[in-house]
Amino acid sequence: MPKPPAFAPYLLLLVLFGSLASFALAEETPADLEKKKRSLATAENEAVREHIRNFAGRGATGDFSIPALEPLEAEKKFVTPDDVTVKLALAEPEVRQPVCINFDERGRMWVVQYLQYPFPAGLKVVKYDEHLRAVFDKVPPAPPHHDHGADKITIHEDTDGDGVYDKQKTFVDGLNIATSALPGRGGVWVMNPPYLLFYPDQDQNDVPDGDPEVHLAGFGMADTHAVANSLTWGPDGWLYGAQGSTCWATVTLPRNPDHPSVHFKGQGIWRYHPAKNKFEVFAEGGGNTFAVEFDAQGRVFSGHNGGNTRGFHYVQGGYYWKSWGKHGPLTNPYAYGFFEQMGHAAAERFSHTLVRYESDTLPPRYQGRLIAPVPLHNYVAVSKMSPDGSTWKTEDELKVMQTDDVWFRPVDIKVGPDGCVYVVDWCDTRLTHVDPRDTWDRARGRIWRIQPNEYPQQTPFDLRELSTAELMEKLESPNKLVRQLTQRMIYEHGDPAVAASLIEKLPSLNGQLALEYLWAIHGLKKYNDQAAKIALSHADPYVRVWGTRLLTPELAQSFAEQLYQLAEQETDVEVCSQLACTAKRIPGVVGLETAVRLARRDDLAADPHIPLLTWWAIEGHANDSSLDVGGIAQELQATKIGGDVVLPKLAQRLAAEPTEPHLLELAELLKQTEAPARRGKMLTAIDDAFAGRKIEAMPAQLREAIVASASGDSPAQMALLVRAGRKEAETKAIALVENEKAKLDQRIKLAQLLGQVGSPAAKDALLRVAMSAASAEMRIAATGGLRQFAEPEIAAALVARYPYETETVQGAIIDLTAGRAASATALIAAIEREEIPRSAVAVDLVENLKLHGDEKLNARISKLWGATRATPDELAKQLEQTATILKTGSGDPAHGAVLFKKTCATCHKLHGDGAAIGPDLTGYERKNLDYMLLSIVDPSAAIREEYTNFRVLLVDGRVLSGFVREQDDKTITLQNAENPALVIPRDDIDEGPLAVDKSLMPDRLLSDMTATQIRDLFAYLQSDKAP
Repeated sequence: MPKPPAFAPYLLLLVLFGSLASFALAEETPADLEKKKRSLATAENEAVREHIRNFAGRGATGDFSIPALEPLEAEKKFVTPDDVTVKLALAEPEVRQPVCINFDERGRMWVVQYLQYPFPAGLKVVKYDEHLRAVFDKVPPAPPHHDHGADKITIHEDTDGDGVYDKQKTFVDGLNIATSALPGRGGVWVMNPPYLLFYPDQDQNDVPDGDPEVHLAGFGMADTHAVANSLTWGPDGWLYGAQGSTCWATVTLPRNPDHPSVHFKGQGIWRYHPAKNKFEVFAEGGGNTFAVEFDAQGRVFSGHNGGNTRGFHYVQGGYYWKSWGKHGPLTNPYAYGFFEQMGHAAAERFSHTLVRYESDTLPPRYQGRLIAPVPLHNYVAVSKMSPDGSTWKTEDELKVMQTDDVWFRPVDIKVGPDGCVYVVDWCDTRLTHVDPRDTWDRARGRIWRIQPNEYPQQTPFDLRELSTAELMEKLESPNKLVRQLTQRMIYEHGDPAVAASLIEKLPSLNGQLALEYLWAIHGLKKYNDQAAKIALSHADPYVRVWGTRLLTPELAQSFAEQLYQLAEQETDVEVCSQLACTAKRIPGVVGLETAVRLARRDDLAADPHIPLLTWWAIEGHANDSSLDVGGIAQELQATKIGGDVVLPKLAQRLAAEPTEPHLLELAELLKQTEAPARRGKMLTAIDDAFAGRKIEAMPAQLREAIVASASGDSPAQMALLVRAGRKEAETKAIALVENEKAKLDQRIKLAQLLGQVGSPAAKDALLRVAMSAASAEMRIAATGGLRQFAEPEIAAALVARYPYETETVQGAIIDLTAGRAASATALIAAIEREEIPRSAVAVDLVENLKLHGDEKLNARISKLWGATRATPDELAKQLEQTATILKTGSGDPAHGAVLFKKTCATCHKLHGDGAAIGPDLTGYERKNLDYMLLSIVDPSAAIREEYTNFRVLLVDGRVLSGFVREQDDKTITLQNAENPALVIPRDDIDEGPLAVDKSLMPDRLLSDMTATQIRDLFAYLQSDKAP
């Protein structure tokens, strides 16, 4: 095998962010001008055309000065371990811009060629929003009445089993933004947002029998790199798909008009039952979800477009992390928690797609591993999977395929019927989507095969020709894909009469074959009382998992006692996880009682998933008549899951909808909870429900329950009574804020609270504390609490204190005074008098100041700051100068650590030191000088979506900004360097949150540093540990 390539630094810069030329706005070639003309043709108005003309490029922009290698030359560039090799399976002209592959029951490869990307044919872009999501002039009509595009679906066959795909045909072309094609159920399913289409082909001659049928409509198209994708048949017979991050959906079922529409804000796994015409979100959240992978036990995985993980493990009904600011809240405002991605050591981003290798063709060390492409860095990773309670964690072991060819862009990966791994190569130097210019190369595309060093001769097969008995034998195949294709054949063509013998054999089977038999029984439509009884008590835990998951509501009623017994006694955590998932969707007493019995189990309390799954199941029954809050309190208060998770969240849930019936139920919940510690948690949760808001009407029963639930010094109790307008509580809170002997954390929370409710009586006390000799943390909290008050004398007093304050308190003063036009006048005047340095006001706050709409103020701002952002030419020049400085000398990391603390640590962590506002730099690719250079000199070149800065305009005239850390239907929470959590009621928002296309990090960060300081800073940034 060849040695690993020496990645040239300039090459990595091109991979990550495009060439320097794209930032210096180099002269455009005729080809560039032609592509820009195509982009401009999509624009509906001059504003969009101007946006396209002026866009300077962000992310991995294309650089066609690096010539593409011919396919066989590119093959030679791959570096692999000694026990496998990479061979070309397909290339241009047969495939171009391939985005998805699937295999059928004859072993043929179906390829979606995404040639129309990124602009849908026949649509005009009316505008781009702040995330470069397109707003089109209309919803495109469905085929066959659509505007014909360039996408097509092709079929490729290896007729003699030698690994060469020697026969090609086109199934359908002229498609318009098609992302996935999957044979099955007498035709081919095509994901063609906004539609899920079905092309009938009953005679299976690879020619559609007629026009396609629209089964689903309403998937979003605003960002064609994040549309619905990855059609996959599940073991349960449902058709599964993924939804990317920046496209919302309101899905309707034209063939079932009585089915309610389903709205969700992107990011998740969905499923559709073609025979029953039912659609649902299977699990919600994730990254830019662009894969659906079922492992041998039927678990669901998908990748992630972020770093430090290989992806997500999705469970039924689960809620997962998402970028709340850009993508919006979860559909369930009462989830009160979410699951993170699978645990993984620090790793560069990203692996958006993956497979779990479960075949025997590759050497044993690949068995059970995740294999995931990393397109930004041109390699394919192999990761070990280890149980983490009922979920999983991963650890990278090796790179099975890597190259220094920047045209290698792996975008999909599948295991073939031969047991080899097929990697879909988009083949383009460009990867970024945040660029409206059409600079994509559409001439190329490759599909590579990771195989043993000697490719095994394959025997052509056709599962359609097998009897049900012969298909059952295929379920013993060591190749997971062969078993999956066989299960589809059983579902579509199997003889139901065989099911009785399968049910009879099921108790004596174990391992994978037992699970395959269970799926086959279900596929034959014979999962009945007899089969369910066997499955729920089977010796194999995965049969019990799926026995539980396949229960209909009617079967669940029949097996209620067995479900209760499993909830109380089951020892396998994955079975318990599925019990909670099933309890959420089973209506009435059975679902609720199953969840409550799980919540009693202290042995499950440490599991990463089960406590929240149990809460979601109980919350799913919150509006059931069977829910007795007092009874649940008595039953669960002494348990870990019940007392620590369920009861506080149930209290928060009731408080979040403060109708009188809910508040009375809340009073009963508190009354029936005896343990003081449990009541304390519940009071805190109730206060969280009212964060940023007053309690407009509190029934006497609830007030009495709150008073009785804690001693008089309970911070949460006091907070609730203050929110309810109780004067005695407010007076006590004000006194505590000024009491230097009181606990600091309590004083800080009360200062924030008094500010949130806008207590007029607290104004003077907060100002006194803000100007006192109290700790910096206390003065910052008091200053933050004064935001609600518009009196200009507050700003004047704080500005006068500025020169005598610590740097952190100074930041809080500037943040407060920039919020209102009247207070900003005092700030600007102090800067003009040189009492406050102009550099103390961050760029985003300068931009906020301009939004107050005061012409005189804006003139003074312009005079003080001029242009607040560097031009592309200035950035390119600074990039070149800084690179020269770093190449002509070395730095001192110890001195650099001091500079980092002063310059960077207010937002970033490195080696455990600093704040967690921006990304933690420890796991980033800090050794790559070009990557670090561009990230520091031009931080807006590629802003990670979770670190997008948002601006909010309030009804009272204030302008606030920061990262959106949380949001629901009642509040949003902003965070910036001065405020760890600023909760804003939506009723107080006039406009926003509006995403800002510039990074919070200033782009002239190095301008005031000497060459020695720059070298020192970079020496620390690239160090392995703190000096």
